[in-house]
Amino acid sequence: MPALMLLVLLGGCAFDAQRVDPKSPQPSQPMEEGLWEISRKFEEAIAISGRRVDDAALESYLQEVGCRVAGPHCPSIRVYPIIAPDFNASMSPNGFMQVWTGLMLRAENEAQLATVLGHEVTHYVERHSLERLEATRRTANLLLAAQFGLFAGGYSAISSGPVRVSLGDVTSLVAGGYLAAYSREHEDESDRGGFDQLVKSGYAAAEASAVWRHLIAEQETCDLQRPAALFASHPPTKERMETLEKLANGAPAGETGKERFLAATLPHRAGWIRQELAQRRLCRVKVVLERLLEQGANPGELHYFLGEVYRLRNEEGDDGKALAAYSQATVAAGAPPEAHRELGLALRRAGRRADASAALQAYLDRAGTPQDAVMIQAYLEELK
Repeated sequence: MPALMLLVLLGGCAFDAQRVDPKSPQPSQPMEEGLWEISRKFEEAIAISGRRVDDAALESYLQEVGCRVAGPHCPSIRVYPIIAPDFNASMSPNGFMQVWTGLMLRAENEAQLATVLGHEVTHYVERHSLERLEATRRTANLLLAAQFGLFAGGYSAISSGPVRVSLGDVTSLVAGGYLAAYSREHEDESDRGGFDQLVKSGYAAAEASAVWRHLIAEQETCDLQRPAALFASHPPTKERMETLEKLANGAPAGETGKERFLAATLPHRAGWIRQELAQRRLCRVKVVLERLLEQGANPGELHYFLGEVYRLRNEEGDDGKALAAYSQATVAAGAPPEAHRELGLALRRAGRRADASAALQAYLDRAGTPQDAVMIQAYLEELK
């Protein structure tokens, strides 16, 4: 919800820094009570929405990781896995956190997940949302006064040669620069606070910078014109990554928690990849798949989806790349039955009738009674 809309809902309540206990999980003043009420209603809507991943085990796992990095603030935190194909997590002022499926797809281990969760918990503990709202209210009041003063003085626009710039443009630029700088301060504080919690919780410190390195690679490789959701409020800069790398130097050895992370997320990974493919984010999916293949978990599944990327992209040479990916999938661990179907169809298009027939029959043998069984049987008859 835009900050100015929140201001209207909260009625411009005054902010008294003396009344705020930054470690208290309870609202301590009227403006914060308003934020909590809005967050409470949003949490109620999320809890019963179709966007919430319906898996108690996954939700319990995320809660455990969130509590591990939250420490004494664990009792006031609730974590929900949310169906959204983008890398993001967000923390509301009343302690409920959303973790998007796109984040869980891109994380390689529990330490990387904990890096983001620790960052969000720091936003919550330090009451950054309240400070952000107050900064917005102050800025809005100052700009309103500036506009009124200049208007009273007879100025409604500033002329610069042939270009005429409206006062609204100028004040918007001033406001945007002021609020962006304020947000960067919070981001730096949350990076450091989240990193400290990561190390205290026994996680591998080097994984903190790995999260940003992977996001930067995805952004640069795919030349993203519109940044991913997390990028809007968490700019993935090389400076940020390098700062976390320096913090990790000399930190005690910790665990990645890879096996626990995979146990919780692998049952869902194929569905999350399909969500991304449905958005036709083919370059981004390809980057993620190639990186996950280096990790080694269920390579058959990953090769199959890499074949799907090539099939959907359909550029010159992609038919051969798709066929090769499907072939690799069918001989690797974790391949879904569909890998044999797509291999068979690719071989059929290539004119390799006997090989196509064998692959399609393998699909039927593994899939049981799939919905497309009649169509596949028709192809098998054609290939005889």
